[in-house]
Amino acid sequence: MTRALSIELIWRDRTFPERAAAAAQAGFDLVDLWDRRTSDLPALAAACDDHGIGINGFFGNRDHGLADPDNGAAALEEIARNLDAAHEVGARQLHVFSNAILPGGVVKPVPAPHVTAWGTAIENLARAADLAREAGVTLMLEHLNSVYLPGYLWADAGAVACAAREVGRDEVRAVFDTYHQQLTAGRLVDTLIGGWDWYGRIDIAGVPGRCEPGRGEIDFGYLRTVLAERGWDGPMTFEITPAGDPAEAMTAINRMFPGKDMA
Repeated sequence: MTRALSIELIWRDRTFPERAAAAAQAGFDLVDLWDRRTSDLPALAAACDDHGIGINGFFGNRDHGLADPDNGAAALEEIARNLDAAHEVGARQLHVFSNAILPGGVVKPVPAPHVTAWGTAIENLARAADLAREAGVTLMLEHLNSVYLPGYLWADAGAVACAAREVGRDEVRAVFDTYHQQLTAGRLVDTLIGGWDWYGRIDIAGVPGRCEPGRGEIDFGYLRTVLAERGWDGPMTFEITPAGDPAEAMTAINRMFPGKDMA
C-alpha cells in the first residue's frame, strides 16, 4: 500500500511546500491537493523532490462538469490543461468531477435529466481517457456526499465504480472515499467489495468531522482487516481535518494504517 496525505486541510498555517516537507517527515510516500492553482505547483514539486516524496494528484476539472451537456468541451479543455501540469510534475492521478464545483464548495446542478447527464459524463470520460493515456495519468472519478453537496451526480462510491466500468478504460478508475460514502449511504464494506475491481484509490477520513481514523463512527479497524484480506495494494489518501493537534492525527494514522517501514 502506498500512503498519500492530502495537504489541503492540514497545517493550514504553513505553505504547501512546508506541508509537503511535514508529510514526508511523517512517513508518507505522496501528497494530494485540490485545485493546483492555489498551491504554487512548481514550488510544491521542488519541495517534494527535496524531501523524497511525490505528488499523487490534484483536481482535473472544477470550473466545468463532465456531465453538463452544455460544457463538455470546456471540461475536456480544463482536463487537458491539468494533464499537462500533472505530466510536468510527475503526478499520477487527476481527480475528476461530474459537476462543476463552485467557490465555497457549492455544486453547480446539471441542467439536464439524470439519464442525459449520466450519458454525457460517460461520453466525455471516454474522450478524456484518450488524453490521459497520452499523459500517462489515471483519471479518478470522485464521488461526493449528498448531505453537504446536494445536486452532485456521482453521489456514492457505487456510482463512480459503475461509471468506470461503463467507460471500460484502464485510464479511468473510481475513488472509494469513506467520509463521503458514510454520509451518503453507509454500507462501506459491501460497496467496497462490490466495486473492488474498479477502485483505484481509497480516501480515508472519519465521520463526523472528516477526522483522523480512530475517531468517530467508522470502524476503521474492521475496514483495515477487509483490505488486508483482499490484498489492497493501491494508493490510500488520508484526506483529514485533524480533530486536534496535527501531530496526534499523524500518530493515529500511523497506528491504524502504518507505512511500509512501520509495520
